[in-house]
Amino acid sequence: MKFRFAMTCPGRRAVLRLPAIFLLVCVIPAAFAADRTTPRAEFKQAWAAAKTGDLATLTPYLNKLSGYPLYPYLRYAYLKNTLDQQPAGALEAFLKEDASLPVAEDLRQAWLLNLAGHADWNAFLAQYRDETSPALRCAAVSAHLLAGDEQDRDAWIVAAQHLWLVPYTQPDTCAAAFRYLHAHHRITNDMVVRRVQLALQASQYALARQLLPQLDAVDRPWAHIWLDMAADPAHRLDTMQVPDEPRFQRMLLNGVRLVARTDPARARHLWTRLSHHYHFAYDDAQAMEVHLALESAWNYLPDASELLARVKRAANPLVTEWRIRTALRNGDWQSVLSLLPELGPQAAKPEWRYWKARALTAIGRIDAANAIYRSLAHGMDYYAFLAADRLHLPYAITQQPSRPAPEVITQLAERPGFVRARELFHADLYAYANAEWRAATAHLSRPARCQAALLARQWGWYGRAIQTLSNAGCWQDLTVSYPIAFAATLTSRAQQLDLNLPWVYGLIRAESVFRPNAVSSAGAVGLMQLMPVTGQQVAANLGLVLDNSDALLQPATNLTLGSAYLSEMLRRFNGSEPLATAAYNAGPRRVNSWLPQNGSLPADVWVDTIPYVETRDYVRRVMSETVIFDWRLHGLPERLSTRLGTIPGDITLTADNRRS
Repeated sequence: MKFRFAMTCPGRRAVLRLPAIFLLVCVIPAAFAADRTTPRAEFKQAWAAAKTGDLATLTPYLNKLSGYPLYPYLRYAYLKNTLDQQPAGALEAFLKEDASLPVAEDLRQAWLLNLAGHADWNAFLAQYRDETSPALRCAAVSAHLLAGDEQDRDAWIVAAQHLWLVPYTQPDTCAAAFRYLHAHHRITNDMVVRRVQLALQASQYALARQLLPQLDAVDRPWAHIWLDMAADPAHRLDTMQVPDEPRFQRMLLNGVRLVARTDPARARHLWTRLSHHYHFAYDDAQAMEVHLALESAWNYLPDASELLARVKRAANPLVTEWRIRTALRNGDWQSVLSLLPELGPQAAKPEWRYWKARALTAIGRIDAANAIYRSLAHGMDYYAFLAADRLHLPYAITQQPSRPAPEVITQLAERPGFVRARELFHADLYAYANAEWRAATAHLSRPARCQAALLARQWGWYGRAIQTLSNAGCWQDLTVSYPIAFAATLTSRAQQLDLNLPWVYGLIRAESVFRPNAVSSAGAVGLMQLMPVTGQQVAANLGLVLDNSDALLQPATNLTLGSAYLSEMLRRFNGSEPLATAAYNAGPRRVNSWLPQNGSLPADVWVDTIPYVETRDYVRRVMSETVIFDWRLHGLPERLSTRLGTIPGDITLTADNRRS
């Protein structure tokens, strides 16, 4: 479908008649400089139509928005979502005329994938250049094998074999290359054996089953036995008898590791039996001893110290680290002091200096401990605050005000890239806004980037202001880097739920750095990084309905649900902020398993013996950020040690507690 419309551009005498949307290039940057409220609303409607290829709905907006800064984005969205309907010339025209836009590269890659999907290999190669996208690299190999010349065919066959020989499923764009390999008998049985083995070791069981028919009959029993073992490793390994051969040994090693994830004591029992019946390679046996010792420490087993001591000379820095952490949990301060030097250069980190001071205090060497505390207390981080608490010193929170240059900020705000970034931000198209911002600031001087950070703050783009300020190494302006953002929503929610407001702010900064569109690798989304399933459950408990997962990207919705979930964690753990913080990150069930088994623990000890590195770092970060937000909100923050308190081992778990 094509359409025509008339548009007069300032400075041009003629009325242009443009036959299709992909040729619309006239832009009038200043058309809506005074008030963009109306065109912003119209752009959102037009964008929705362009994203669905709805030309009938889109058309009435085109003349209205011809001078709007985001007009090229409508062209981009329409072209990307109607690729099958577009001639090559339309796409090439956009890529030439709007090459400076970040979305130009996105459109080019989408076009390449479309060409690959249609097996239009010659057109693909004409547009292709070196790519980092796995899907496009797969497509390039397929294109060269099926449409390239014969001269480099062997090299591309090797490239295809490398793509095939991985322990996971490759993108669909690899399929043509893999069919070529099969058709030309370039995948040997040894390669299939190797890939099945890689898949099994990586727990990619679906891929391993998919590959079984490609194995020679003599190799299939081994793969079937491994798959059977993986389904119930604890039971199968107890009775299994297999040949003492490398491929079966690898299976047994993998099985013991699977058991150790949930039951390290049983895994050790299985390993003791298996190591007497099979001739494992020395390095494999040593690696297993280390792994089981660490699993014992991570699960707080009573003999963890003894097991770790047996492998203390292993070339694994985690062994020494967890010997120290286990000694901390056991209150064995003399062992802490004797083991710290084994960390080597790592012992100079604030974490380990703090624990040296704690150990020195415990054995009565107060002066030596206080000297370390004083050296730590000058900072503005977790251990600095704890050290200051030990000496009853005020926190060294320093505020270095920013130095705005209004004329520079005004000039930056008028640049096309910044204008587009601002409009995209107001349209909630955060990913596009971030791309425009990165492009606009890429070649700025450091002082100009510092001013750009203040511009982002003016717009209420808190996450971008924080990151720009940090990356540019500007002033330590805590009003910018620790913003009291979304105050209307958060203040009322904190009051309703009896949540400490600085703590909520500290968690948000640690979770998303105030980026509404933040998405983690695990799929958590929004300011408070909620998993969609959790968001749905919390919404249901509040009597709310989420229309779709994108609703969690809306700040008000995310903050409402996230604060409710945080309140639930606080209730489950009897008002303990460090426990609730850990549960927010790792889940309440895991935190239940990390509670002291006998008596209670000082909270600083408990935090630093959390088995998960991510959660350990997360709790420290949230609690230290909380102190700074407390300073921002109230001037004199509550002591971090008071916030942490003591971690009890006798938290009464209600049915609700046990359910998660």
